[in-house]
Amino acid sequence: MTLVADGPRRAFTDDELADLALGPRAQVEAALASGRPEDVRLAVEAIERDLGGQIDRYTHWISTLFAFVGERHGAPGSAAAIHATRSLFAAHPDVGEPGPTLPEPVADEVAAAAAEGDVAAALGVVDRSLARWRTLVDLYRDWISALLTDVYRRHGADELEAAHRRVGEATMRNLTAAVDGPFKDQASGLVRLLTAHFSEVELHEDDDKLTIVQDPCGTCGRQVAQGRHQPPLDLAVVTDEHLTTWGRGATTVYRTHVPVWHVALAGEALGGPWPVNQCPHGEAAGPCTILLYKDPRNPDALADVPGPTRLA
Repeated sequence: MTLVADGPRRAFTDDELADLALGPRAQVEAALASGRPEDVRLAVEAIERDLGGQIDRYTHWISTLFAFVGERHGAPGSAAAIHATRSLFAAHPDVGEPGPTLPEPVADEVAAAAAEGDVAAALGVVDRSLARWRTLVDLYRDWISALLTDVYRRHGADELEAAHRRVGEATMRNLTAAVDGPFKDQASGLVRLLTAHFSEVELHEDDDKLTIVQDPCGTCGRQVAQGRHQPPLDLAVVTDEHLTTWGRGATTVYRTHVPVWHVALAGEALGGPWPVNQCPHGEAAGPCTILLYKDPRNPDALADVPGPTRLA
């Protein structure tokens, strides 16, 4: 991971940027290097909270999509969502024992191994747990994508936008409520969210913004690399030149939430995009750049939005 910081108005020191960029396993490795088992326990507990929070967000997204199709399309819409779910779980390569259940907490086990000086055993436990978390995060991401695929293929891009708006109202309300708070808190929360997707991130801070480069992106990018848009899952690629695709077409269906939430809804709430997500076009896996401006109403941010569609 590459960390760069410069400019007179930095929110982070070099060391803080380096710590913030660490992924889950690297966070545990850093705690193990301290030689303090309690630090290890706290690090693992924090990682499990972040990962559990990601599953909570995805659960809200899924449940809201079910509510949306029921409200808009009645019992047939709900039935279609059930069928899409059943089809996904029947074909998904990662569905098996123990199924879509939360991993057991491992902080005590990892700390005990650390107390005995057995770093290899501690990391073995961490690796097995993180592998299970990563599979679960990906499965929920694909579940969302299957529901969005069904909405798009049955009802078109306008209804897909409506679905994103229904989910994004609460999501963006919570995010934009923080924009006038300390920038350091905004940035730290966003990067933790990305690392809870198992994104590999590089961070660069200048006077105006934090630039976050994901390579690979832990959501859309890994989904493309896993071949989820080909059989057997056959998740949709939205081809319309529409707000959901930044007006440029050829956008994977999960990725279509970005221009709706972070361009349209953010524009309606703040007057501009927030943050600016420079997602790859088509079925590209990455890299993906996010620009988090220190002034969320910075007019320069609009020019950084990809594609011809800027704001709704």
